[in-house]
Amino acid sequence: MDNPHRISKGRLETMVDTIFAFAMTLLVLGMAMPQLSVSQAAAELPAYLEKLLPQFILFIIAFLVLALFWIEHHRQFHYLRIVDPTILRFNVAILIFIVLIPFTTDVSGAYDGVRIAVLLFHANILILGALFLGHWMYICHCSHLCDSEFNIDNEGARFWILATVPVIAILGIVVAFFSPQYSLLVYLLVPIIAVIRSACGCLEQKSM
Repeated sequence: MDNPHRISKGRLETMVDTIFAFAMTLLVLGMAMPQLSVSQAAAELPAYLEKLLPQFILFIIAFLVLALFWIEHHRQFHYLRIVDPTILRFNVAILIFIVLIPFTTDVSGAYDGVRIAVLLFHANILILGALFLGHWMYICHCSHLCDSEFNIDNEGARFWILATVPVIAILGIVVAFFSPQYSLLVYLLVPIIAVIRSACGCLEQKSM
């Protein structure tokens, strides 16, 4: 008999999708435009847009990272059949740090040359990456929560893929002590690795 107090998989996924969409939308609000008259805009707007360039680059990076986290969440939930209390706690923790992404992106984008501001973003990504990794390890350990299609031997390689995000975040923290501004560029490795992973997956499917 189903537990009436258990959160359904569909309801949790709906909440996760909504919060991801909200966080990804909030990212753009950090790039506020000044209130300029038409005469002022012609003279001052180009310089202001140039000043916004670091924030715009970080907006793209943060959006791509959030998109990849969302895709990974979908992949982890694909085989999941039951949401137990531990899965629920993992997801609540993940959502806390997803909601924080717009804030840490805004702070590090506005003060990209300040080490502590940049470290907030790196720490946010590091914790998120670690939570996703722990979430996946728990799913693999509790395969009874998954449907019959789940095969840990086929999905075990995901551990090493997920481990790359915390490693890249740690690399960003190290680089931040030498160049806070350029340390944010390490996250461009995340979509590159995702593309390589997808390409390798397609090659494996063709060879089968």
